[in-house]
Amino acid sequence: MRMLHTADWHLGKMFYGDYLTSEQSYVLREQFLPMVRDEKIDVVLLAGDVYDRSLPPAEAVELCDEIVTKLTMELKIPLLLISGNHDSAARLSFGSRLLARQQVYIAGELDKLSGPVYLDDAAGTVAFVPVPFAEPAQVRHFFDDAAVTDHQSALERVLQQQRAGIPVGMRTVCVAHAFVAGGTASDSERPLSIGGTDLVDASIFQDFAYTALGHLHGPQQAGNAYVRYAGSLLKYSFGEARQKKGAVIVDLPGDGQADVSWREWSPRHDVRIIDGMFEDIMKGDDEHSDDFVLVRLEDTGPILDAMARLRHKYPNVMALETPGRQASTVRQDRDFDFRKITERQLFERFAADMRKDKPLTEEERTCLDGLWQRLWQERGEQDS
Repeated sequence: MRMLHTADWHLGKMFYGDYLTSEQSYVLREQFLPMVRDEKIDVVLLAGDVYDRSLPPAEAVELCDEIVTKLTMELKIPLLLISGNHDSAARLSFGSRLLARQQVYIAGELDKLSGPVYLDDAAGTVAFVPVPFAEPAQVRHFFDDAAVTDHQSALERVLQQQRAGIPVGMRTVCVAHAFVAGGTASDSERPLSIGGTDLVDASIFQDFAYTALGHLHGPQQAGNAYVRYAGSLLKYSFGEARQKKGAVIVDLPGDGQADVSWREWSPRHDVRIIDGMFEDIMKGDDEHSDDFVLVRLEDTGPILDAMARLRHKYPNVMALETPGRQASTVRQDRDFDFRKITERQLFERFAADMRKDKPLTEEERTCLDGLWQRLWQERGEQDS
């Protein structure tokens, strides 16, 4: 059995005010589908967060419909997907019984879970155990089980039902959406809970030949090489700029010893952080100037209209940071009475703070003196 493990598509995701649907469609159409075909995949596992929110935009739903249709109707590849914490389990589960006839197996709402999905290969049968994300309170109420108090006990309870009836010795694969302890989170992920009660132990999955996880956006192992996060479809924050995005290919032979490999894909526009001096950045060569970029300037002085000038070179510059212009120390005279100092003195304090206590040069003072004189003359005032 050859599986492709993907997760966290977040269709309908917004990035700095714009939808990423066209970027997502490029990866799914031009890389994901060809990868499924060229790698001769037998089944695709999508481990939750299909959409970015419970009410996704129409374009995101249309894209999902297109990809699922091409995958299952044209390529004839089964798809097993679960709902994540961003999805609406009820909406994602709509039509799940009908879709199962087309080998689209959806696990979302607790009352519609029907146990393992069995698929055959030349070596026999593989049992796939889907475990959608569910809040502990939902699981506790559904099973009427007071022992369910956190995400670990909730996952264990759903897993207990979902894996019931699997014959001893059969190869098993789990698909789950959870935060496994020890995993490295990204800043674009929505926390499952507050205070650490969202963590689950990787030992829950020790009896599976492979566990396909969703939720963490960085591709990584979770406990061992057979419990893994595939990561998100794209980079969804600048905190993910150094991550690689792609899919996990899993070969599961008859003896149940999974062989895991990684396949990277390239987005149409990357997400990058560019550090340096403003003039160096503007003069430097860059073959990918249309990427989504965060520019972090090292200049200590102000740059006039920096964002607009950067957009001439980087049309998709999303943010600008100037850490070199932030005060490095806390002044001890913050309690001064600004009403008792002149405007000139107030400005000089401000300039020193913005330039890490570097005072104005004589040339700058001369220039400012001229400006102050003009302002006072226009207002009919004199320097006090």
